[in-house]
Amino acid sequence: MNDPSQKNIIGIVGGMGPVAGVDLASKVISQTVASTDQDHLPLMLYSFPEEIGDRTEYILGHMKEAVPETTNPGLAIARILLKMEQAGVTVAGMACNSAHAPGIFDRITSELEANRSRISLLHMVREVGWHILYQHAGIRKAGIVGTTGTRTSKLYNLLEEFGMEVVDVTDEEQIRLQSAIYDPKFGIKSSSDGTSSKAVEILTETCRSLRKRGTELIVFGCTEFPLAYQEPEIEGLPVVDSSMVLARALVRACDPEKLRPARQ
Repeated sequence: MNDPSQKNIIGIVGGMGPVAGVDLASKVISQTVASTDQDHLPLMLYSFPEEIGDRTEYILGHMKEAVPETTNPGLAIARILLKMEQAGVTVAGMACNSAHAPGIFDRITSELEANRSRISLLHMVREVGWHILYQHAGIRKAGIVGTTGTRTSKLYNLLEEFGMEVVDVTDEEQIRLQSAIYDPKFGIKSSSDGTSSKAVEILTETCRSLRKRGTELIVFGCTEFPLAYQEPEIEGLPVVDSSMVLARALVRACDPEKLRPARQ
């Protein structure tokens, strides 16, 4: 546990992708009660994209180095968190859903423990579970849209611990979602600001299909989808922005009195 007398400082591991990291930092600021510059919470964004390998590529086993474990993005993320802790960061979050896949997240936490780190690393998906439980009471079927890595790792099956059934997309829908993120021409990652009308079209069609299969709520299980689509509903279903959920959780962990009231 952190020393209660120590001033909390928020840290964000960015670069996964870079715009998503900036977006998470911006959301932390937007969710903080402040009327002057000095009222805002101390925050550090570490965005060195070249240091962290692609999380989906690792989950899918596409990294073919002689020692596969050394390619685990969790190693680089843990090193970054340790650097941030040395700079004073006490509570941190990662601007990437796929980085929370067990094979990556567990490596991060084991490295932090081995280095006797005291930093508090929040788990985005668990925070989403608590958010749905308290802000969307009664929801039982959550549709997840994210990267192929997130889907393959069954990361959002964690929501079952909160009494929800996870509705996954089909294989064909997942291929299209992945293209909405990664396509070099129209993917969100290829845009300087995350905007992509084609990505929005794919998202909309996918969520329409999920609604027909009984989905009551959509989770944007990729921190880049909210860059392209920022409305609170899609196809008549409430949208849970995992990045916004994490931003609010970071503010709460840093200083609960600074957290803006949730929009109803």
